[in-house]
Amino acid sequence: MRRVEKHPLGTVGAIVAAPRPLIRPYMPELDSVRGIAVLMVLFLHGVAWPLNAALSRPGKWLLSISQHGGAGVNLFFVLSGFLITGILLDGKSKTDYYRRFYTRRALRILPALCATLLVLFVGGWINWRFALVSLAFLPNTAPLLGVPLQYGPLWSLAVEEHFYMLWPALVRRFSSTWQVILLVSIILFSPVLRAIAFAHLRGPYGGRPLYTWFNLDGLALGAILAIWLRHPSFRRVHLSRVALPIFMTGVALYAWSVGRPQASATFADTACAIASVGFLSCMLLVGTSNWSAFVDIPILKFLGVISYGLYLIHVLAFRVTEILLSHFPMLVAAEKPTLAMLLRFVGGSSLAIAAAFTSRRFLEEHFLRRGRDHRPGFSISSKVEQCNRYAGKASQFPSHQVQAS
Repeated sequence: MRRVEKHPLGTVGAIVAAPRPLIRPYMPELDSVRGIAVLMVLFLHGVAWPLNAALSRPGKWLLSISQHGGAGVNLFFVLSGFLITGILLDGKSKTDYYRRFYTRRALRILPALCATLLVLFVGGWINWRFALVSLAFLPNTAPLLGVPLQYGPLWSLAVEEHFYMLWPALVRRFSSTWQVILLVSIILFSPVLRAIAFAHLRGPYGGRPLYTWFNLDGLALGAILAIWLRHPSFRRVHLSRVALPIFMTGVALYAWSVGRPQASATFADTACAIASVGFLSCMLLVGTSNWSAFVDIPILKFLGVISYGLYLIHVLAFRVTEILLSHFPMLVAAEKPTLAMLLRFVGGSSLAIAAAFTSRRFLEEHFLRRGRDHRPGFSISSKVEQCNRYAGKASQFPSHQVQAS
């Protein structure tokens, strides 16, 4: 079928094939979204000020830009809320609803998490108390238990895990209308809670508390998008009209909050989440149009596929890189601090990517296959054929992945 279709984000007319559905079993553009999110986090933690040194102007500019990489975590939250809610809604009527969801989540999360905690513990980076707290999915509340947060990346993983614990029961029990009411309430009250924390609590994380109840608005916004796209009255044109304005609104709100400590503590995360919803919507629209090549990017998809392991290991990789570079003082001399900063970023990122690929290829895929093999009516060949239809690259690793991974 051929018809006149508007550009997914504008009004440019062209004779093209009818766009694919926004919701598909495999959405390659979402791997690109993951890749972008994890790159932002790598810049945040990988570009660091060398000790006892003054950066050049380009170095200061790069460092300043990297400090906004925390928005990558907000993008991960929105994407998780979108994908997990979609999975739950699509399987809501199944008798094995809970078993199916939690089995797949455990097989996705636990192997790489346990391996990371083992490496951290054996290497002396964490103690046994923090390891146990992390295995209990409570690292972001560790200070409340008298345990220091010894490995930062685990805080956001804990937020998502708490979402996994509570949200499936609410989706199963309540209608979409009540789900949206609850989600909107979360979005409205999250900035209020952060404002209270900034003004009065002054907790161990300063102006950006990491406890779950302060960080649910991104997950809620992603969940609302998933519900809306599945509503019977939804049409593609509805999303095309609001996707870019939503993105620009989030960017504008974030830009306004920068440099204003209270506004930043209160609204920055919500602003990033709003921008992330708009960005995700744009990616879905472009990814299902004649312009899909612009968002189906191999290097970003590769980073997206290994993003879970990469997020888990990247801070450790940067620490190891610092230790290695300390044995080569000429490379990190004080008179070349910008070079030292770049060496740390490139070396640490390369080490983290290698470790994450190894984890995905030899550890995570083994458990993911076990989860897939227990799905009714599933076969590897059918999944490969399905991804070939949507992505055109079924033979490349690992095009048969579960999208929510």
